[in-house]
Amino acid sequence: MLVTLLALLISVWPAAIAAHLVYQRGVAAERLEPVQRKQVTAVLMEDAASTSTVSSQGAVLGIKAKVRWYTPDGRPHTETLAVPAQAKSGSTLEMWVDTSGRPVAAPRTHAQTVADTVVAGLGVLFAACGVLFTNLALFRWLLDRRRYAEWDQAWAGAHQRWRRPRQP
Repeated sequence: MLVTLLALLISVWPAAIAAHLVYQRGVAAERLEPVQRKQVTAVLMEDAASTSTVSSQGAVLGIKAKVRWYTPDGRPHTETLAVPAQAKSGSTLEMWVDTSGRPVAAPRTHAQTVADTVVAGLGVLFAACGVLFTNLALFRWLLDRRRYAEWDQAWAGAHQRWRRPRQP
């Protein structure tokens, strides 16, 4: 039990290192992504509801519409993209594009970095706990088996000593 507790305390260091690495990468992405991505205003060229695809079970698979936007250098771009439900032709939506004008996700926020850091640190810590407690349960099971075997052996010896000889 003491060894398991000590190993658990030691496993805090790999969790802290993992969290630190994830945080550093997240902060680097926070600095780099706004430079590589620009927010643009896109105009819907058609109604969104008219282009939605419905599965055989009736679920909406994706609401897409033809959208036009201008790249950061001024070139027009037209593509069919996922849009909000019931969006009408001529309405606008804000979207992010990379330097070549392709749609991309919004830049990483600090809240995303913090959340990823917490998940990474706790994930490593919980994984270590799982391994340690599995080993503890296995070790206890092996000790119980050994103790039960010794107990059975002791009862068999007692039976031999206490047994009365049968009288004819």
